[in-house]
Amino acid sequence: MNRRALLLPGLLVLGAALLVAGFFATFERKDVTEPVAAHGEARYNRFFALEQTLRRVGEPVISLTTLDPKKMPLTSGATLLLGAEAARVDADDAARIAAFVRSGGHLLLSPGAAATARMPLFEALGLLDPRPAEHACSLLRATAANEKEGVLLCGHRFRLQPGVPVDAAIGDAQGGYLFARTRLGQGTVSLLAGFDALSRNQLKQAAAQQFAWQLLAPNRGRGVVYLVYALDGPAFLAWLTIEGWPALLALAVLLAAWMAMRSARLGPLMPAPALHRRALLEHVQAAGEFLYRRDGGRSLHRLACETVLARLRRRDPACAMLNGDALYARLAERGELDAAQIAQAFQSPANAPAFRASITTLARLRSRP
Repeated sequence: MNRRALLLPGLLVLGAALLVAGFFATFERKDVTEPVAAHGEARYNRFFALEQTLRRVGEPVISLTTLDPKKMPLTSGATLLLGAEAARVDADDAARIAAFVRSGGHLLLSPGAAATARMPLFEALGLLDPRPAEHACSLLRATAANEKEGVLLCGHRFRLQPGVPVDAAIGDAQGGYLFARTRLGQGTVSLLAGFDALSRNQLKQAAAQQFAWQLLAPNRGRGVVYLVYALDGPAFLAWLTIEGWPALLALAVLLAAWMAMRSARLGPLMPAPALHRRALLEHVQAAGEFLYRRDGGRSLHRLACETVLARLRRRDPACAMLNGDALYARLAERGELDAAQIAQAFQSPANAPAFRASITTLARLRSRP
């Protein structure tokens, strides 16, 4: 009974021991490196690996996106790697770079397909021949005996002006160069078909490392290495004004159309609110206008004359016996008016001006005490 009770645990221990022994017998430790996508500055600065390598070996190096003299004081002994398009260098910067090279600086640039164009930097240096050349590639190998792989140097070949001395080159004067180094004044100019061999992950290969070391040899250890991986364009608002005015014009038209569609419709002016009025006077005026239109104002004139005479007889009973000129003279005396004007006021009006003049005179007579 005791043996059977111990048999099962013993088998379990034996099985576990066999599994552990098999695991350690087949286990193999390996270090695996998984590449990840570039992030941070390495994502947009293609010379980031070159910058870090130079900094580790003690070389002073700065990566820039501008040729501003305040940020990049070009002194003799410095090195300028212009990785941006040379066509974006204006005349002032081109003259400053050419003076920097002649004073002892080292300039690295890539003519590329723009070698045939008249660029300010190329004209200031005066080295390139405008004749075009073909696209080509050259394999760069390391000097180590066990190094079988290399990096390709590809790009448009370029030509130099006749008589320009060449210290080192890849190519020849007839077919063009992929790389050429020449002296200019007290400095050096290194022309390269392209900087792909110095960019990003290419520097992991020994051939690219040796080539980069040789490119920087003229002024290595004598000054700061400036790596210009791009050149900032004009300010966004300036660029939008110069290049984007068609889009701004179309946007303005669309905005005006939208505002017209969403705004309130324009129509006639709304009538002014009615002022405070007295209804009795309006009725009196309307009645007078009606009577005037019916008989030309003769009935109204007759009523006005009767009213004046009735008032005069009440105020001055002696006037009740007067008629004609005597009556007009009495009224002129009381109203301090001309007798002829009063006589004219009592005559039946022939037209609208005469009616208005008569009514005005009669109103002044009626208002007298």
